[in-house]
Amino acid sequence: MEQAKLKRRGNLFKDETGTLVLVNDNNEAYRVDEIVAYIWSICDGKTVEEVVTEFADLSETSVEELREPVMDLINRLKSASLVE
Repeated sequence: MEQAKLKRRGNLFKDETGTLVLVNDNNEAYRVDEIVAYIWSICDGKTVEEVVTEFADLSETSVEELREPVMDLINRLKSASLVE
């Protein structure tokens, strides 16, 4: 499992309609839901495994069940330059 600490990039905003939007340092915006925003918000200074465990505890779901989808989401956030 990846042991590197994640670093959150960009900012979270609500647009004029109340939709959550993540904006990276290149000013590219991505509409997200509350779950994506939460996972993005807890990425700073934690390993992938720590993020998976924290979200599993919050959602009362097993780490095994959440590991793959959360890792996929973190990889998407990395691709969008919102996490490094």
